[in-house]
Amino acid sequence: MEKKITQSERKRAAILAAAIEEFRDKGFRAASMDSLAARAQVSKRTVYNHFASKEVLFQAIAQQLFDHSAQMTRIRYQSELPLTQQLMEFADKELDLLASAQFRDLAKIMIGECIHSPELAANTMAQLNKQEISLEQWIADAVDDGKLKPVDPAYATGQFIALIKGNAFWPQITMGQPIPDKAQKQQIAEDTVGMFLAYYAL
Repeated sequence: MEKKITQSERKRAAILAAAIEEFRDKGFRAASMDSLAARAQVSKRTVYNHFASKEVLFQAIAQQLFDHSAQMTRIRYQSELPLTQQLMEFADKELDLLASAQFRDLAKIMIGECIHSPELAANTMAQLNKQEISLEQWIADAVDDGKLKPVDPAYATGQFIALIKGNAFWPQITMGQPIPDKAQKQQIAEDTVGMFLAYYAL
């Protein structure tokens, strides 16, 4: 039986959704808890009952999004499957994530706060990096299985993700370039996996 959502849980979800819009439209520093409460159609007191401060609310949004991201891009090493197939599936999921409006909105807010609130941005970045843990483990397992050269999994993960984000994230976030279409995403995934395995595969 599906668990019934309580009124408190509904209000919390409404506050989080409203906060994403508020931060996106005004930026973190200019965002108002009064305006946020109005968007969520709850009282300001209700907002503070759920989230003690704007910083706590921001971290909750980040955690919610990154938990979803980690679930969406999860990869498990399977020795019986070709490395190319496994990495292509991961790359496709990563590209879909980077194209999502919610992910890009939060990224823009976070980047904008790097100068004003470096500690807040650093904490959020730490959460962001957690979503890549499954790829690190995949690389470690592939190395142990004798399929990849010995390499620091965290270092190799950074290389793989950078190849994707260099074409499908940073140009869009910093220069306003369009999100890659289906054919472009396929090309990015193939090139990323091809270059990665050309160097690391045994």
